Amino acid sequence: MVNAADLLAAAVRDGRLERSSGVSPHEHPLAARSYLSDGTGLAWHVPSALRSHGTFVLDAEIPRPVRSTLVRRYGVDDPDTFAERWTRAEALAKLADLPIITWLSRHGLTVPEHVGALRDVGETDWSTERFGDVIVTFAVTAHAQRADTSEERSPAVGGTV
Repeated sequence: MVNAADLLAAAVRDGRLERSSGVSPHEHPLAARSYLSDGTGLAWHVPSALRSHGTFVLDAEIPRPVRSTLVRRYGVDDPDTFAERWTRAEALAKLADLPIITWLSRHGLTVPEHVGALRDVGETDWSTERFGDVIVTFAVTAHAQRADTSEERSPAVGGTV
């Protein structure tokens, strides 16, 4: 089995992150994608040599003032800290194949101790970084073993992996 931390490091290092107004599945069929509040989006082009070893997702947000209802619910009022935690929760929910509302009701903005055990997907790792005005969480679940490599996998964008 490939180590998730090594996979993630290689994908972030060797992949390409593209911000544009068009990040649809039609325009970027093999990229992990996330849409931003300003109408643009990010497409993360993971090198093809890595894609067969894991499921790669990302989530991104432009930090904004945190609504008072969210401050009360999650106890975070700093926009950057909230965006970091939110994108991490979104990315991990995508890997767990859960709608974000389900993730939030179960875990809030925290990471469960055994996040890789959320479903039978394998070892999981993530990294949250800032790119200009955007906070991005990259995440991967390493595939334990892949018997059939004849079909190309399309990474998740929404709540489905």
